[in-house]
Amino acid sequence: MILRRLHLRRFLGLPDAAFEFAAGVNVIVGPNEAGKSTLRTAIRTVLYENPATTSSDLRDRFRTWGVTDPPELSLEFTLDGRTFHLTKNFASRRVTLTDGLGRMWEQHKVVQERIVEVLGLGNDKVFDATAHIAQTELERIHLSSISKELGRIIGGGGEDVATAMRRLDAHLRSLERGSKGTTVKEPGLLAALERKASGLREDVDLLRRNSAEAERARAELAELAAARTALAAELTAKQALLENNREILRDEERLASLKREEALWEKKVRDIEDLGKRLSSLDHELETATAAGVPDDGRTRTARALSERLQAREQDLAALRRDLETPPPPRRSPLAGWIASALGVALATSGALLRDAAAAWVLIIMGIIAAGAGIAFISRSARAGQLAALRAQERERRRQTLEGELTQVRAQLDTVLGDIGCASVADAEQRLQRYRDLVRDRQQVAEFLTRRREGSEDEAIAEQWKTVRRDIFGLQERLRAPEVASKRMTPLQVQGLEREVREMEQLLAQAQRREMKLAVDLERLATDAEQLAARDEQLAEAEEALAMVRRHHEVCKEALAGLTEARRLAEVPLREVVEKRAGGYLAVATEGRYAQLAVEQETLKLSVWSKEADGWVEAAEPQLSRGTVDLVYLAARLALVTLLSGGKHPPLLFDDPFITFDERRRSSALALLRELARDHQVFLFTCGRQYDAFADHLIELTDRTSAGTPTGTPAPAPVPAVGPLWEQR
Repeated sequence: MILRRLHLRRFLGLPDAAFEFAAGVNVIVGPNEAGKSTLRTAIRTVLYENPATTSSDLRDRFRTWGVTDPPELSLEFTLDGRTFHLTKNFASRRVTLTDGLGRMWEQHKVVQERIVEVLGLGNDKVFDATAHIAQTELERIHLSSISKELGRIIGGGGEDVATAMRRLDAHLRSLERGSKGTTVKEPGLLAALERKASGLREDVDLLRRNSAEAERARAELAELAAARTALAAELTAKQALLENNREILRDEERLASLKREEALWEKKVRDIEDLGKRLSSLDHELETATAAGVPDDGRTRTARALSERLQAREQDLAALRRDLETPPPPRRSPLAGWIASALGVALATSGALLRDAAAAWVLIIMGIIAAGAGIAFISRSARAGQLAALRAQERERRRQTLEGELTQVRAQLDTVLGDIGCASVADAEQRLQRYRDLVRDRQQVAEFLTRRREGSEDEAIAEQWKTVRRDIFGLQERLRAPEVASKRMTPLQVQGLEREVREMEQLLAQAQRREMKLAVDLERLATDAEQLAARDEQLAEAEEALAMVRRHHEVCKEALAGLTEARRLAEVPLREVVEKRAGGYLAVATEGRYAQLAVEQETLKLSVWSKEADGWVEAAEPQLSRGTVDLVYLAARLALVTLLSGGKHPPLLFDDPFITFDERRRSSALALLRELARDHQVFLFTCGRQYDAFADHLIELTDRTSAGTPTGTPAPAPVPAVGPLWEQR
């Protein structure tokens, strides 16, 4: 929480003044009577005082002298980047808190809860005891001892724990006097009431034993009657609710069944529509195909046979033509035969002329063989030529025959194709197959359509679908009706309700049986109740008084035990918090000379560890100097801020707290303030100029009419969405 602007009207010595503050250390400097105390009081007042108070003394206390109307204070502060404006008008007795979004809170209790939630310090007394440190505050705490301050924290009130415990103990002894078997002249209230109640109890014991059972029976009977009546009414309501939900469940089951049926009817209608469209499309295609002409099946097969025959003859003719176009192999010349024959004759003749008979016969035989080979070669050459001529003639005749057949087959094929009106065999076959496919598809679609109709007309099927849809709509409207929706339960809840109804029916039957038995018992136990009633009244009064005193006694005992236990439990964490954090502050303020602080167990007094004394030294004069003692208690006060605020960071107000410090100790204390300024907004009120250089923001007060920078009431700046802290209420 950072205070940004404060505007005072008719407030003590500052009748109309405005101040601007900054985060960090704000130094307010001015001479005496310049308004420092007024500004400090104004900050405390705007944070904690209630302008709606009926106390005229409080309202007049803050009013500027010579002015009739009470004061008005306006504070602008920021919290987590959001801007808020707090106004407390003691004249109109109104308080307002607005945020940057224009939202406003006007109840003081609500506003103060939010301010306290941000500060962490529950009331002005806690604020004054911790975060608000005046010139005499350190001395006051020192003289009265820090133990009472910590005791008040434990007790949560304005009285320290030890005093409260002494008072409770004395009061308990007064109550218990003579109540534990001891004889005293003046017994305490508890013993007196116990004796009185005991005497009355002995007087009515006999009557009570006789009528106690009857009284208990009547009380139980009355309770049973009331419980039975209430149970019967509740059972009737639950039975009605159960029946309503059973009806709803039946309707929902019927609706689910109708939806399934509607889906089937819808699919049937859609299928019939689709099949009808498909059938019409196929009929149109059949008409188109028929109009274009459907080839005869037999003639188409004939055309296919002629086409295949034509292709075979064309292939044969092409092969024959290729054979005719191939040149014949070269013929062998008969010259070689003639040469071989002549050579043989010459050899034979030469052999005949030789005288040597053996050589002659060899030559003759070789001549005969050569001549025979030549003659055979000449003969084969002549026959080969004749065969080649014959083959050529045969191929020519075959070609002519094939060409004639081709012409004849082609004419026949053209005739057949002309008869069926097709340009080619493939066209005829394609048209015929297309027609057959269309006929087959139409037959299948017609069969599907017949099966889907199931013997009903299309209009009847559509009407049945509409009827189911109307039933669904009617059920949905009934289930959506407010009177039905308000009673609707889940199936699991219905099961639980059925179980409750069964249990309540059993309980109702048990109650009725018990009532009958109690009625019989009352007839048997009937007695004179007037005397017992009178004695009971006397005893009841005595016991009531005794019970009140006993309750008071128990409350006091529990309070004493609670305070004792709370003090025991709280002392350790309190000491730990104060010792740890205050020790850290003390180390900064004394430049490490004193870094350990201890809180005494019984008295809660403060001590510091002294290296020079090599032991613990009580934070008091003359063991320590006045400045050091003040530093110790200042550190404890600052530690208490953290303890009481619960980790929040309220602003810290200092009114010349360092008047007993020398220059070095003052510098150390300022270092401590600088450390605190990281988390807290610090306000340092002083008469001297020695803190000017230390200030993050300096406010100079010269007189009561010129103080700070007047700011009026600035328009709120746009802020982001308000965080959880300010939306809790």
